[in-house]
Amino acid sequence: MFHNRSDVTGYTTQIFDEPGGEAEGLGYETRLKSSAPKPNTDAPPASEELSRATLTKQEIARAVYSACPRISRRQSKELIDAVLEEIVSALVAGDDVKLRGFGNFAVCQKRERPGRNPKTGVMAPITARRVVTFRGSEKLKAEVGGE
Repeated sequence: MFHNRSDVTGYTTQIFDEPGGEAEGLGYETRLKSSAPKPNTDAPPASEELSRATLTKQEIARAVYSACPRISRRQSKELIDAVLEEIVSALVAGDDVKLRGFGNFAVCQKRERPGRNPKTGVMAPITARRVVTFRGSEKLKAEVGGE
């Protein structure tokens, strides 16, 4: 589980905890430069959940590695890559991807439509294209919404 702490310098410290509560290894920590502006000391402190950094593929692989002690770090990275590659190949083929309890990915066909350049006001057609949409499950929406 990742825990993030922000300090006055604008850095976010991420600490990865194993399920047993002990920090991985000898206190695994990384310091990331936050893209957010330095916090206003006059304002009340923001909730820790609202100041989380973006979860990356590498962090997911680390979580898989810690949850599955029989696989190596390399195998956990390869596992994540294989899962994402399978999702992408299904979407490229035009198939929907349904992850029960998480949500659905779908490919939608957008037709050509008229558009306008907001800077110049010149009309220009927006070409037809395929886009990926994601719709979160009710369970995910309830978790995120805090219900």
